[in-house]
Amino acid sequence: MVTEAGLGVEAFSADASIEAFTEYIKRQRGWRTAKPYYFTLRKFDSWLRERGKTIDEFTIPDVELFMSELAPRTANVFLSAIRRYARWRAENALRTEDFMFEQRRLMGLYNVRPARVPRRIKKEALNPDELSRLLEAVRFDPELYTATVVHFYFGWRPLEGTAHFARAQINWDERYMILQTAKAKHERILPWAEEVDRFVRDWHKTVKRIVRYEFPEQWYTKRIKRVSENVLGFRVTAKTARKTVETQFRKRGVEQWKIDAILGHTVDIPSIYTDWTEVLEDLRDVMERRHYLLDML
Repeated sequence: MVTEAGLGVEAFSADASIEAFTEYIKRQRGWRTAKPYYFTLRKFDSWLRERGKTIDEFTIPDVELFMSELAPRTANVFLSAIRRYARWRAENALRTEDFMFEQRRLMGLYNVRPARVPRRIKKEALNPDELSRLLEAVRFDPELYTATVVHFYFGWRPLEGTAHFARAQINWDERYMILQTAKAKHERILPWAEEVDRFVRDWHKTVKRIVRYEFPEQWYTKRIKRVSENVLGFRVTAKTARKTVETQFRKRGVEQWKIDAILGHTVDIPSIYTDWTEVLEDLRDVMERRHYLLDML
């Protein structure tokens, strides 16, 4: 099994050139890029071997035919991978004739048109009716229901709702946490209402478990998007929850600096505040009395 920890020889049965290329991409662009590149190239290599070739002998018609057998998004990932692979081989060619061959093949790959991906309805935020339908649909799964409540309550970024929440400083008695922001890396105070306290506690227990998994920040989006497509007809992600919180707060007249403080944007606290406890109390007023989700719970 391939793991994020390393791409050692023992983890691969592929041609050594694919292994070396994957290591190179992992160093340059990270595991998230290297992983799909590796699997699409391995699949292409197996496809070629059935036809008496290896991946180093592919032609442009081979690429076009293979892409026609893939789903559009997967085909485009593969096209990106094979282009980068050809460029990598050219950069590492020791003989002039090999370099020229790879350069010609690379130019041919850039003439291959990407697959046309069907457009999906894109909806940035949910209205209360849509969120109610979504919550009703996930009641059968207690963990997913809890995750939906806390994501649509706090408007977390995926990493904030998992790894950062797992190591946040939490005052359970007074119901607030000090949480690190995913982008700016600063800390912010997040209070919560009594109505969502049990969900926050349950999600904290769940997070302690899922942070041991690979890519825990994808846990919620992977599950909710499948349900939402069936219930609402479009995909819901953690970003949808974040946009929903922002939209509903604005519709309820919450001051912009408070919205930014809750969502973890860079914010200048108004000069009238001289103590963090005062800031906390005003944010608590928003989260306990003016939050749209409390009406549904």
